Amino acid sequence: MTCIAVIPARGGSKGIPHKNLALVGGTSLVERAIAAAQQCQSISRIIVSSDDKKILDKAREMNVEFVTRPAELATDDSPIEDAVLHALDSAQANSPLPQSLVLLQPTSPLRDYATLQAAVRQFVLQDKYGAMFGVVTAEHHPAKMLRRTGDTVEPFTSVTDLSASRQQLPEVFRQSGSIYIANVARFRAERTLFLEPVGFIEVDAAEAIDIDMPADLEVARWLISKRTK
Repeated sequence: MTCIAVIPARGGSKGIPHKNLALVGGTSLVERAIAAAQQCQSISRIIVSSDDKKILDKAREMNVEFVTRPAELATDDSPIEDAVLHALDSAQANSPLPQSLVLLQPTSPLRDYATLQAAVRQFVLQDKYGAMFGVVTAEHHPAKMLRRTGDTVEPFTSVTDLSASRQQLPEVFRQSGSIYIANVARFRAERTLFLEPVGFIEVDAAEAIDIDMPADLEVARWLISKRTK
């Protein structure tokens, strides 16, 4: 049961400069992602993709594979799938790829390696999913949302749903951002992580923290400090 983990960690970020090198609990986001992959027994190869020398140096220090990402794949608008495909192509040049891909974004610093291991085992052993996502219960149900139409709003789903109780509505999740697993061959052919049927593993709210703005970083640091006391 072997997988390849790809950790996409570009150098730029609008919300937080050099975000992937920001520290949480004294350890950078990219180092935390690498460490989670190293603790997962089912991951046999780890490759960091970055356009930033300092990040690539971190990968070298932690004794994992790395690939320099081209500038055109490291912009704010670059699809993550393109960066992952580039990393897989580079990895394949050295040796054959495992059947399963694990995508670990550094922006989920509270990812639990035990949850990651459980997700990989479920994906590989059940052998019925094209992909598996980490998910968390949605804080706001989409049926309670409104969509803008010019200078007015209308129900995102239906008027009836707007007044329905939570118990009457279907259970919904959002992507946690912490765990993505996919069949390598299908991902390379279809160029999407949403490879049906998609399984899921629920993660807790802390694992689902996604570092986008400085406030997210402060919350993650506070939670880590509470854990270590």
